[in-house]
Amino acid sequence: MPRVSVRAIVIENDQILLVRYKDSQGYWYLLPGGGVEDGETLEEAFARETYEECGVSLPFGDIVYVRDFVSKNHDESNKPKDFHQIDINVISSYSSDGFTLKPNLPDENQVGLVWHELCNLDKIRFYPKNAIIHLMNQNWGKVYLGDSL
Repeated sequence: MPRVSVRAIVIENDQILLVRYKDSQGYWYLLPGGGVEDGETLEEAFARETYEECGVSLPFGDIVYVRDFVSKNHDESNKPKDFHQIDINVISSYSSDGFTLKPNLPDENQVGLVWHELCNLDKIRFYPKNAIIHLMNQNWGKVYLGDSL
């Protein structure tokens, strides 16, 4: 059974909000969000996960793309070979309104949050790799990105 996750695409002033992680190879980045728990709606999981990782529940917008990740198809993955995840990626926004972005319950290996220049997204270790061009161009024409690392 695949794990389902929901992630936030927050782009403000030509920057994208990313969760920063660190492993033995250095820093790597994901969109904020995470796994949907049993009995949770996508919106509930989105609010909970963005609150845990960002310190604020971000607004749930339109779903703009879906990605499969089947670990056995990606030798460079550090996930178990039987790991399968479906990521649902949602447009969101952030308005400071006195809130500071700071993780409340960060994921393992999460070392912070960053606003990264959207035009340089292809210069960092960001996953999924095949979403980079869609994010940089803010092109949501292709909704299903397939299986990708």
